[in-house]
Parts: sequence; C-alpha cells; structure tokens
Amino acid sequence: MTTQPEDDFEEEEVDIEELVKQGKRVPRAKRYRIRIDKERYVVNAPFITKAELLTLVGKTADKWRIHQKLRGGQMDEVTDGEKVDLRERGVERFVTMELAQIDGETAAQEAPPARRAFDLPEEDVEFLNSLGLVWETVKDAEVRWLLLHDCPIPTGFNVGTVKMAIKIEGGYPPAKLDMAYFQPGLSKVSGTAIPNLSPVTICGEPYQQWSRHYEWREGIDDLAVHYRRVEQWLLDELKR
Repeated sequence: MTTQPEDDFEEEEVDIEELVKQGKRVPRAKRYRIRIDKERYVVNAPFITKAELLTLVGKTADKWRIHQKLRGGQMDEVTDGEKVDLRERGVERFVTMELAQIDGETAAQEAPPARRAFDLPEEDVEFLNSLGLVWETVKDAEVRWLLLHDCPIPTGFNVGTVKMAIKIEGGYPPAKLDMAYFQPGLSKVSGTAIPNLSPVTICGEPYQQWSRHYEWREGIDDLAVHYRRVEQWLLDELKR
C-alpha cells in the first residue's frame, strides 16, 4: 500500500494567518482564507496579484497600495504585476494604505547601550528588529518616545540618514500614532519649502516635527504601518 505524498494532499480550506503565526507550513488547498486589514476573504488559488487583493476590498491602485506583512514583522509592498505566493515566505496578512497624505496644519543588531525605558508589543519589536536599525525607547518628562538611529532617507533631501523619533502615546495600542520627528532637520536639495514643520525638543535635543495626520484604523494600523506611512510622506514630499 502506497501513501500519498504530503505535497499531493489537498485540504478543503486553510486559514493563512493562523497557520503562519503557528509557524506551520501552508498546505495545498482548494480554498485559502486571507486577512486584508480587519476582514477575511476566501480565494481559490495560492497566487494572488495586487489588483486582485485591492478588488477584494473594493479599492483601486490609483488611490491605494497594499503591503504583505510577513512572519517576524517585515512588511513588503506588493508591486504591480507581482504574484504573491500565499504558500511561501510566511505571509501573515495584508494591509492597505492610501496613497495620498494629509499635511497637518488646520535591530537585528543593536549597538549598546540601547535604552529600553518601556516595552513595546511583541509584533512591534519583531518589526523593528527586521529593519536592522538600532532603536531605543526613552521617556522625556513622562512622554514616551521610540528613537530609530540611522534611518535611510531617500535621495533628494539634504542628508542620507537621520535619527527618527515617534511619539508612543500612553494608550498605544489601540491609541493612535501620529507624525514623525527627524534629527537633523530635513530640507530638499531642490530648495522647495517643506510645509508644516516645527521645532521640538526631545530629551534635550532638537528635532524637526513633520505635522502629518491620517485616520487611524484601530485593529489595522500599528507601528509597522505607521513607519511605512512615514517613508511614503518623504517620497511624496519629493514630488511636490
């Protein structure tokens, strides 16, 4: 009596996020349950494109982008024409982010001594370590800050790396994250002014506050998503 090879065995339906979080292999299946933002959807094939993902949530590529969140915290943007293999790379879930920003007006290897004045959620720690940057949590007059050292800045600004600060509100999570703070302050090589900047002092050091706001989606947005938004703010600013 011969046994059926494991790769030939086909499940009726599997939950991608549940299996990946448990560190299990995603088997072949007739249907795959995936999570996009807060909702779960069932698809019939292990490969899916950016357009198909956005269609499931009723969004379009001219206004939205989508990232795959991998086991371990890493977030990769799904690009046009890419086919995501739901059975590979530990894809936990997908997160949408709007393309347009709203200007606010109206480490994998840590270099000691990295301060840890307070704890972050486990998923946030995994994401930060996946960046390969030195990061610290500090308190300044009871205000909690996350500091990321030597963050890369896209070409077109006056510097190539900065120290980035993110204010961690007392209720986070689920309380929202907002804005970003840079040292040294950024300016554009083109000379075009950057709107809605203001000076802020954090732990006795000068930072440049970028007043950028968006609607926080509880249960969807987290530190990883906020960090990707900050990256997009910088890219958007260079297009002005």
